[in-house]
Amino acid sequence: MINRAFFTCPHFQRPLYYSPLRQNINTRSCKLGDYHYHILWLEKSDYMFDQYKDVLTHLPQYSKNIFRPGYFSWLVGQMKNWSTFSWYLVAFNFIVQVVLMIQGWASVPVSHSIISFLSANLSVLCVVGISNKSAIQGWFGLTSAVFIALNAYLAHNFADMTLQIFYIIFLDLFCILSPSWNDNVKVHSMGGVKGWLKYLLLFVVLWGLIYYLYGLINDPRLFLDSLTLAISLTAAVMEFNLLRQQYYLWTLGSIITIGLWLQTALQGAANYALVASYLVFLLNDLYAFFGSQGWFVKQEVVTGYGQKESN
Repeated sequence: MINRAFFTCPHFQRPLYYSPLRQNINTRSCKLGDYHYHILWLEKSDYMFDQYKDVLTHLPQYSKNIFRPGYFSWLVGQMKNWSTFSWYLVAFNFIVQVVLMIQGWASVPVSHSIISFLSANLSVLCVVGISNKSAIQGWFGLTSAVFIALNAYLAHNFADMTLQIFYIIFLDLFCILSPSWNDNVKVHSMGGVKGWLKYLLLFVVLWGLIYYLYGLINDPRLFLDSLTLAISLTAAVMEFNLLRQQYYLWTLGSIITIGLWLQTALQGAANYALVASYLVFLLNDLYAFFGSQGWFVKQEVVTGYGQKESN
């Protein structure tokens, strides 16, 4: 099955972007008029670990994907394909964040309120980008993770700060380097009870280790902070293995994180900006379950520079 076609001509002798080259690769070239058509097809791996390996082993080529001619217009253009519901979420969150930022000036420093405002809006854009399978999620994810990590540091939610750094290193940077990171993602089921037990054991081990380590530095909200990190890391491992059930854990993680930042706000260490944004995350997760263009429904997604193919 043909997976990707590169188009070149005498005036543009390179592909529009470097595509993931996973496992078995075949190529064929032909010429029609002044244009050369290079067709590449391959067998994709069932695990994202192979995708990470491919990006790292071809890092010079992947790095050229950034700042190509038309790169940013292509990124912004992807947002035009977002669902109406997604834009309602973005607009609703922005209005709420403006109100919370102004109200927050009375209880926390202005600089903290501004950081919370930026992190909350960028993070919602990232999550909405993920649900719409847009490559621009990488940039929104990177910038939001920086601000959320700073927010978490100021509030002493050190485990959540670690989680944001994890997102930057293992998710956001790779999404930026590989424009087709989310193209044709084929998730599968983990299996029955045995599969769930394996990940339950992983979660228990992670939570115990995280609880102990962050207890050593006197994390003020140790229970919820460590629980958030443990659930998110378990969900990330499920994502790396392309398991459909990962969305259940991301949804649970959103609920726990709401509790974490609600407790943080009630204790006066932050305003309610991230509480509101994570509530939007939860709405977005629910949309991914039940929406007509959600995670569990086949749909057409934008790939490459404006090309379309069926997911």
